[in-house]
Amino acid sequence: MPEELSLDVGALLEPLGVALHAFRRSHMPKEATVIVFGAGAVGLLCAAVAKVKGAKKVIIADIDEGRLQFAVKNGFAHSYFLVPMKRGKDIDENLAIAKETAASLGKVDSVGEVDVVFECTGVPSCVQAGIFVSLPSAVKI
Repeated sequence: MPEELSLDVGALLEPLGVALHAFRRSHMPKEATVIVFGAGAVGLLCAAVAKVKGAKKVIIADIDEGRLQFAVKNGFAHSYFLVPMKRGKDIDENLAIAKETAASLGKVDSVGEVDVVFECTGVPSCVQAGIFVSLPSAVKI
């Protein structure tokens, strides 16, 4: 790392590289509606990259309201969704919770059709909710 680059900035290079790679892989159209699961470093940077690259609406979702408020207050996202801390006792219950989460997320800021989902948590329920929110007809099943 060049000496003139601070360690703080250097620490963000890897998560920024992940965010840029995710953006390239997403083929995000201009004026897209984007959902980002996870308001950690990678999630914030994915949200920021989406905004810079022309997303018209970026909604960030997480279980920590403080992180979500930080994301919106600092311009990483337009709005946020607090993911409920629910866990099912079996796969059917977990899928039902994921559908419920996706349906609730679809009501935030009049989301409408979602063009791109960035899943930055690795949590199975968020992965599943991301699938359901990107396929609105699946939420109605």
